[in-house]
Amino acid sequence: MTALLAGLAFGLVGSGHCAAMCGPLVLLATPKGQGLGAHAHVSTPRLATHATLYHLGRLCTYLVLGAAAGLAGSALAQLGLGRALAILAGVALLLQGLAATRVVSARLGTHRLAAGVTGALGRAGAWMRTHQVSGPLLFGALNGLLPCGLLYAALTAAAGFGHFGQALLFMGAFAVGTTPVLAALGIAGGAFTARVPRVMRSAAPVALALVGVLLIMRGVSAPHGAHAPAAATDTAVHAHHH
Repeated sequence: MTALLAGLAFGLVGSGHCAAMCGPLVLLATPKGQGLGAHAHVSTPRLATHATLYHLGRLCTYLVLGAAAGLAGSALAQLGLGRALAILAGVALLLQGLAATRVVSARLGTHRLAAGVTGALGRAGAWMRTHQVSGPLLFGALNGLLPCGLLYAALTAAAGFGHFGQALLFMGAFAVGTTPVLAALGIAGGAFTARVPRVMRSAAPVALALVGVLLIMRGVSAPHGAHAPAAATDTAVHAHHH
């Protein structure tokens, strides 16, 4: 439950950042004729179906990435490093929160990856509009691969839980938490971007700090033997033979 609530909160609080950074791609993904004003004739069911498929594709990518983070975190926890991992992940998130300008920009040597994914998305735009099911799914999945400081922070937090299932739960909840703002952006178009409060756009550091503190508390308060299941099992077998 902690991973679920933390992921939802992280996604919701950081969704203003998502609207600012991924807004143009969300608008590119919308079918022609979608939006407000002169384009209001587009049916609501079509808008809802398109948004559902697009964000389902994004969710799938986040879950795959979360699975990788969860495997890494679980492996470290099996080695008895779960407490240290949680604390280090929490400290890393706090540092990212303090360096707010670095959090909301891609300055980690990922410009080529970003350009490549963005180019693929642009070329897939026309194809996507003629494939009303597979198009939005693929577009959303590719969107989830874009270099993003907030996504990297979410994956750090997911690994910090030291548990495969909790990492998946956190990343799934994170994707769900970012969906309302992005879905509203896709339906309302640029008019919504202008209405996103400035405070909401800059709230990502707050989300980073909150989840960072949560992970640090988790690492500090966890029992010393909580992340060494193999050792506990060996002890129990040894006692049984005696």
